[in-house]
Amino acid sequence: MEDVNPVAVDAFRKCGTYLFCRSFVKLDGKCDVILSNMVETFNNYIMNARSHHLIDMLEDIRTMLMKRMASKKEEASKKWKGLLYPKVQKALDSKKQEAAKCTVIPSTSTRFQVAYCMDVLEVEIENRTCTCKKWDLRGIPCCHAVASIFYLHKEVESYVDQCYTREAYLRAYEGYINPCIGERHWPEIDKPIDPPPIKIGPGRPRKNRIKDPHEDPKKQESSQDTGFK
Repeated sequence: MEDVNPVAVDAFRKCGTYLFCRSFVKLDGKCDVILSNMVETFNNYIMNARSHHLIDMLEDIRTMLMKRMASKKEEASKKWKGLLYPKVQKALDSKKQEAAKCTVIPSTSTRFQVAYCMDVLEVEIENRTCTCKKWDLRGIPCCHAVASIFYLHKEVESYVDQCYTREAYLRAYEGYINPCIGERHWPEIDKPIDPPPIKIGPGRPRKNRIKDPHEDPKKQESSQDTGFK
């Protein structure tokens, strides 16, 4: 790409490749998500509350989050059967099936050469790394690592990063939001407290957020048509 257009490469690097390119993402986060799906999910979660007045909107969001934190904690403590998050356990089970296609050759007690689908990779169990970088990036053993762990006759679940465990999930939801009493139980004061004036603009109220031109392909095409680069 640099041979074709070096200016484009410089512009590409200035955009912050660590934010959207997996090859530049830091490995200590144990997450390969480079999109704003989490933000979009929460935005859709509070969609109805956003159409209310400011005070009512904040109260609805507070109530929803209070209920969600309590339900998530109860779900993890009572319904989870394994030590890992259910979706992570499901992904790990699929890796176990793929591991049957791998051929493991030991180099040391912790380093292995793994052949898989006409490819050869190196796995280091002690450092929890693989040539494919999936284990490094996500913290979940790839099929090459799973095959190496099976070669040692050890449990694969014990090599999953601690952030995916049931204990870590419960620690994330160990906090809570205090209940809020109704207006009739509020203390009376002498000073008047009026809510901010409500200003209704023309047209139908907007519910979806304004997207960046890079997020909307139609806007991006229109910007390219006008000569914008």
